[in-house]
Amino acid sequence: MAGLSASYINWKLAAEGTTQATRNLILDFLNHAPNAAAIAGIEPVSGPVVDDKTEGYGDQVRDYDIGIDVAQRILNKRNSLGGFTSLTQLAGISHFGKDKLNDLIFSFSRVVHAITAIQFNWNSATLTNDALNIRRSYSAGAPSPSWQKGVSSTYADSPACYALQETQGNTLAIRVALKANGLSGAYVRALGGNRLGPVKERFVSFTSSGSSGYETFELANPTFHAHGVDIDNVAWRWQWREKPGDAWRELLTTRHRVFVILRAPTLPWVQSAGSTSQPWTEALEIACKWARGATDAVAAASLVTERYNGSGRVSYDTVSGQTMYGLSSFNLTQMVARLNGGMGLGEKVNCTDSANTVSTLANLLGCDLWQSRMGWSFDLNPLIAIGYQNWAVPFNGGFSYHEVAWTGGCTENDCVFDGCLHVDSDADPTQAPHTALLPTNMVFGYCTTMNYRLRLCPPGAGGCGACQPQPATTRKRRPII
Repeated sequence: MAGLSASYINWKLAAEGTTQATRNLILDFLNHAPNAAAIAGIEPVSGPVVDDKTEGYGDQVRDYDIGIDVAQRILNKRNSLGGFTSLTQLAGISHFGKDKLNDLIFSFSRVVHAITAIQFNWNSATLTNDALNIRRSYSAGAPSPSWQKGVSSTYADSPACYALQETQGNTLAIRVALKANGLSGAYVRALGGNRLGPVKERFVSFTSSGSSGYETFELANPTFHAHGVDIDNVAWRWQWREKPGDAWRELLTTRHRVFVILRAPTLPWVQSAGSTSQPWTEALEIACKWARGATDAVAAASLVTERYNGSGRVSYDTVSGQTMYGLSSFNLTQMVARLNGGMGLGEKVNCTDSANTVSTLANLLGCDLWQSRMGWSFDLNPLIAIGYQNWAVPFNGGFSYHEVAWTGGCTENDCVFDGCLHVDSDADPTQAPHTALLPTNMVFGYCTTMNYRLRLCPPGAGGCGACQPQPATTRKRRPII
């Protein structure tokens, strides 16, 4: 079969009253289909989405039967022309007959053909029904809207972050903008969604130009509240139909990277519009991975402390104890680079760097820690500094000060999360043998009980007696850069 003539294609388009909008949709479909299977409309649309890099048109239009062989011939001609500019260029393609042309015209003449944008953080004044305001890093904002046609293809291209506490028990929703051709309205839904759940079906109206504007879609059954802190790759398979009794037609699959934290982050993190201290996705990648599964602040902060101490990326500066990653502010950008395998500002850290890292990443998850010091000039028990395996007493016997991530008022009665060192957990920390214990949620304590203070310092005026909390002058949450 030699295929259709250009004159027949022109006649058929005119006879069907095919609008220029419909013709453009068909051309766009044929020109952007990534392979013959997509043109044939036979790409799989069921089961889990495993490829985060490609988006096939076969997921979008399935109301025709072109066949893989004819589809390959169409693809070959498209490539030889450098792209179709007119539907008459389909002329002469072997076995592309009248029925196949009819199918294309029918499929695109009355169709919901695009999602142009998806918003997750559309009502962030309350955080009860939607996601938080986020950005990628100190220097880069997040995409706005989170998902955009022609921009978002991988999961990471479309990030979102939900807070468990603020959203618990509430109806969650997203905002979606769609485009249609030849329709005044249609029903739209999305299947899948992993722990965000499917998107509930709703009727969407379209203007004469085919635009819906932003429409609010409820999530049908989110389950992420049962799993604590998490990172979830979410794929939604979008479908539409014109009337309730019609079969569902495929639209496309969108992919999203969803972070789940305990509650709205505390300082230095904020939700203020345009702030560089909105939660960074590059920091969420680390914090949510480290604390995955945590359902309360103690568990989350403990996991962050443990994973930082055991990261293998940093070690204590035993020469001078110098602060490397910032004293007036915390260079989280460089610390993230270091923890991700880059150079950052180098391997060496001190207690301030460690307190900054633990508290800032824990607070990103919704914990409530401070950076605060104890001092001044006190003797030490043997300890294991971060990045080392041996027990030692650094700096000829003592610290001039020590800084940790601390709860509450940073007093004797509050708890410390010390990612900088291990102390001895046995009955007499002053003497060998020693049993390593990383201080997480450990009461700072007094010199009369065996808590953090006596595990860090020996008894006596020069040890425990000199190691006093100093919240009045040192209790901070350093700004991030």
